[in-house]
Amino acid sequence: MSDSPYQEFIEINERSYPVSELTEFGFVAPLELAAGENRGSGILSFGDQKVDIEFRVRRKVKNQSMCSFTNFPIASTELVRKYLVRRDRVNSGNEELEERTYDELASGVVSSHPGQRASENAPKQESQVKSLVLMVILFVLVGLAILASFFLRSRSTLSVNNSALMGNYIPVNAKVEGAIEEVFVREGDQVEKGDVLLRLVNPEMQNMNRELAAQLATARSTVDALARQRESFVARVKFASKKIELDREVAISELEAANKARESAEAAFKRLEPYVKSGAVTQLELDEAANQLLAEESNCIAKENLVRQIEFSQQAIKGDVLVIGDRVDGELGRIDAELEIAQAKKTELETIYRLSVQREKELDVIAPRDGVVYVNYRQPGEFIKIADELVGLSYTGRSWAAGQVSAAQASRVLPGQPVKISVPTMGIKIDGTVLSVGHRAMYSKGHYNADFRGATATDVPVKVYIDDLPESIPSGIRLDMAINTGFGIEWLDKSMGYELNPIGSSPRSPAANQDAMTLASLNESSKE
Repeated sequence: MSDSPYQEFIEINERSYPVSELTEFGFVAPLELAAGENRGSGILSFGDQKVDIEFRVRRKVKNQSMCSFTNFPIASTELVRKYLVRRDRVNSGNEELEERTYDELASGVVSSHPGQRASENAPKQESQVKSLVLMVILFVLVGLAILASFFLRSRSTLSVNNSALMGNYIPVNAKVEGAIEEVFVREGDQVEKGDVLLRLVNPEMQNMNRELAAQLATARSTVDALARQRESFVARVKFASKKIELDREVAISELEAANKARESAEAAFKRLEPYVKSGAVTQLELDEAANQLLAEESNCIAKENLVRQIEFSQQAIKGDVLVIGDRVDGELGRIDAELEIAQAKKTELETIYRLSVQREKELDVIAPRDGVVYVNYRQPGEFIKIADELVGLSYTGRSWAAGQVSAAQASRVLPGQPVKISVPTMGIKIDGTVLSVGHRAMYSKGHYNADFRGATATDVPVKVYIDDLPESIPSGIRLDMAINTGFGIEWLDKSMGYELNPIGSSPRSPAANQDAMTLASLNESSKE
């Protein structure tokens, strides 16, 4: 272990871990925590100071854990901050400057020991006066340079108000009403698309689904019963059709036999009729022959009527109507009408039941995509309404930030201008590019983000594309953004090498134009 006083360690459960990076808001160390554990406590040692800390693991990269302090007192934050300032001065070689007096600085004395003083001999006083004058002049020149730099910077940069990271965040909203039964995730958890995040319960919905299931079962039974009735009637019609065909054949045969008997009776009557006058045939015998002929004619008429009745039944049965004696049975029409109504009701109930079951499945709130749980707004027992926000997910990929500039300064902002972005709470600096400006900048697929409308009606939204977003930066975090607008003087901008970035490529890698066309099209659509 090095003897340098500027080293940092964290002690957890009597085990010491070296801290590779320390800020007043968190640290990075190779912690070994139990599976699923993302919170802890320990003792932070820095220099000759030790403080008790509580922390939360925001992200793990390889074997390093990126942690942020929780419940960190202001006094401890101030101790860490002063230590970091002192350490940085030592590392930069300026620790000796801190221990020298103003007289030594003014006299030009260079000492390797804090208590050493320059000899003030009379022959050297004139030289010291000259040095003092030169230092005054130097200070004046430096002051003028700082003023000039500040003036030029104020002319070439523009701060963006109310800035926040927005583009790598997606809210998960409730699709149905219900009470939260269980929450399966915590902040910082990695989730995949389709993972169940929360589970809701809705007894009314479940009871309604059971009632719909019973109604659907009844409707299906009704359709099945009517279908069986129809099958039975159709079978009867087929059987009756065959029987009527046989009856028709029998009736035609009987009609033919009756016609022959009538012809025989008529021939017998005609043979006897001439012999009545001669007395060879008595009138009684002729009357008997006439009666027989009349009977055969009546039998023929009856047989003809029977054939017509059977043929009428054949015509009726073609229309699915049974004629049984004096009774007409048109049952199939009624069955078909009732069956059609029952099938329509069954189809309607099946649709309603399917949608209701689908809604019941939505009581399980699932992740719409891969990501990390950025924030969990809910706890078990809460009642949730439709569209209530439940969980926020952050994800890697294209990211953007949003903020506002005043209307008076908006004319200085152009797409493609480079942007310097810092995350003050994490000590991270990144680059960005202005993607669009104006109220259209906040539209995305017809949605307007009202959180960034600004404090007044004159604020103008600005959308900034972030070139390389570190995974450790969470969604929604506040940012400091400064747009490099140039000086607005053509010759000065050219001499300073100022130019707009191709939208979608980083200033550090101008060749990275893979997303240029996509982002340019987004920008064009935002102007329409």
